Amino acid sequence: MVILPATTGQMGVLPGHVPTIAELKPGVLSVHEGGQVKSQYFVSSGFAFVHANSVTDVVAIEAVPLDRFDPEEVKKGLTDCTQKLNAATTDLERAQAQIGIEVHSALASALGV
Repeated sequence: MVILPATTGQMGVLPGHVPTIAELKPGVLSVHEGGQVKSQYFVSSGFAFVHANSVTDVVAIEAVPLDRFDPEEVKKGLTDCTQKLNAATTDLERAQAQIGIEVHSALASALGV
């Protein structure tokens, strides 16, 4: 089974799943085998394509093993993005800071910090 962070909520894909296209939001993609989590990746965004034969393709902007993140650096990144949002003077600066907050918040949640 694969659990994906779809924009509509967590989505589990098992053999025999209906063909689907799902937009991904920042969050954890986990691969399960035999009832155990085999691997977890943080994806920043992308799409998942579930084919009729149950093969699932994931196209992600970034996919990094969850254990490669330093929780303290994630907290610092969230603080930095929040400060940038508060200091933003243009729509572009606000949008960039808001994206940073969304990604760092999802990552902090995934790491339990």
